[in-house]
Amino acid sequence: MKKLLFLILSVFFSVTQSAYAVDIVWMQVQHREYANGKTLNQLGFGLTDAYGNYLGSGRRIRSVKLHSPAKKELALSKLKFASDREIYGTYNAKNSQWHYSDRWLFESWFSAEISDVLMPGIYWLKVTLTDGKTAERTFAFNRLVDLPVIDADSFQLNPDAHGNLIWTWKIPAELGQLSLVHKLRTRAAIDIFSAGKDVGYFSIIVPVHMGFVLVPQKAVKLINGKGDRFELKVSIETRDKNNRTYSRALVIERKLPSAARK
Repeated sequence: MKKLLFLILSVFFSVTQSAYAVDIVWMQVQHREYANGKTLNQLGFGLTDAYGNYLGSGRRIRSVKLHSPAKKELALSKLKFASDREIYGTYNAKNSQWHYSDRWLFESWFSAEISDVLMPGIYWLKVTLTDGKTAERTFAFNRLVDLPVIDADSFQLNPDAHGNLIWTWKIPAELGQLSLVHKLRTRAAIDIFSAGKDVGYFSIIVPVHMGFVLVPQKAVKLINGKGDRFELKVSIETRDKNNRTYSRALVIERKLPSAARK
């Protein structure tokens, strides 16, 4: 009987302890530029528990340390925690096909600004929990790339006869030369708000030379059903996630258009 009780307690404590472990499932050290002229270097990362679920808050984090390729601890701003429900799309360039998820997925992330200049090399992140457990990950920052910013004044939203939304923008001329040297991509994203609160996010990555995305009717309904205010942005980024630029947001304080104009 004592052996059985010991076995049950051992399993219980083992499962309990593993539940408090976390894993850094993604990390990036990124140089960002915005349409308003602001530039910054940012650390971003996502944490999941032992069951693969994203953390629901930042209460378990005791400290976050980021070291440069020269093994210097870098100065970080106050750590920020954010979360929302997200849906994603993908574009298959080989077959010219659009694919979209049809359900909202919970995701959370942490971010902090990096005060130091980014140098090429391997950056090392160490996250320490309140119970003393740690999680570590590295990220390769290869180089700074001067990327253009998409002009939000060129955004056009036109629904087709089937209720799909076609979102277009003007491609900067300098992308042609840049794409000969660097691997680039474009991300179209919609931040979704309800009653002033950030509640959702939609995004799709397309080839950098494409100046449009097609959001299917089903996805438009999901987005409209979740919010009452939308901010549309297009970013250009290097495929290694080292560099990204952000357009100014196009703010829509009504539902996204979902029917063709007559």
